[in-house]
Amino acid sequence: MFKGTASTLNGIVVVEKSPLTEQYFPAVQKFVVLELGMTVLPVANQTEASHLISQLIHEESREQGRNPFQRRARSCLSDARILASVQQIPGVGKVKAMSLLQHFHSIQQLSAASTQELEAVIGHALAQQITQFFSSVN
Repeated sequence: MFKGTASTLNGIVVVEKSPLTEQYFPAVQKFVVLELGMTVLPVANQTEASHLISQLIHEESREQGRNPFQRRARSCLSDARILASVQQIPGVGKVKAMSLLQHFHSIQQLSAASTQELEAVIGHALAQQITQFFSSVN
């Protein structure tokens, strides 16, 4: 989680450590660390917890070179209409349609793909069918 090191935290348990919870902290810490194999991070209050979590997310995302608070662009796969359209190609079901869209990203790229490119994703026979389908549509 820190600069220059790979993240080794598989899970984190943030515990508010107050006079009321002080008596339970050693047992919680023992259980979380020894039984669950996770890290315990004691904090004084909720504000400190939110700052700590934000900082951890920021450090982790900086190492990976991305912004965790930025919305991800919708992929073609998330659009059910595009998936349904690809499924209209004879011989293509939901699983193969998803594979094709993951590889080619759009119907335009799929229609422009060569038989050899399609074979790498779905096999020879279906690749020929898809090539024929798009050549007959034009």
